[in-house]
Amino acid sequence: MEMPTKTLKGAATFKEAPTFKDQRRERIIQVARSVFYEVGYAGASMSMISSRLGGSKATLYAYFNSKEDLFEAIIREQCGQIADLFLAHTGTDDLRATLAVMGRELLTAIMSDEAVRTFQLIVEESHRNPQLAEMFHNVIQSQGGSNLVNLLQAAHARGQINAPNSQEAAMVLKSLIFGDCHFKRIMNLAAQPTEAHLSRQVDLAVDIFMAYYGSKSAG
Repeated sequence: MEMPTKTLKGAATFKEAPTFKDQRRERIIQVARSVFYEVGYAGASMSMISSRLGGSKATLYAYFNSKEDLFEAIIREQCGQIADLFLAHTGTDDLRATLAVMGRELLTAIMSDEAVRTFQLIVEESHRNPQLAEMFHNVIQSQGGSNLVNLLQAAHARGQINAPNSQEAAMVLKSLIFGDCHFKRIMNLAAQPTEAHLSRQVDLAVDIFMAYYGSKSAG
């Protein structure tokens, strides 16, 4: 059976309903995420996660070979949502408006409780398990990072910005959007920003970005 959903432009489209296997996998990820957040990455185990699920350990291992694989699935799910966000905004006509909307969506996503706690877990574990941090970095680059670069490449090709080094431009844009509010959130020095604060941060970031990259293409 197919379930109706909506595209960004409001047109009806369809996608297949999740199978029992998909639902079971998502349930495992949800439970594992709560265990990781509660006891940390080092403190979590497949036995603990299996116990919280209420099923056999064999069922858990049928989906994931290790807690490393399970944590990677959590990372990929979160990064995939951000990657889709960049993809949805690629190739639009009004770049400034697009970056403002995208920036607010991005900042909201990375400042969420789930995203912040995942980032904190990786930082906590990075000394004991540098491979975990490397995996996180690689997933970010292969999913969200590459899609943001592609967005800016498309804008450069359309003459909306002058950014031949799209990777550098992506780094600049992310740094401007994150500002110091993301760092403070990671350090538990600030709560989730208000909508007004978030909009102000993003609008300022887009203005600075376009002043540097956009003005040259206009000249």
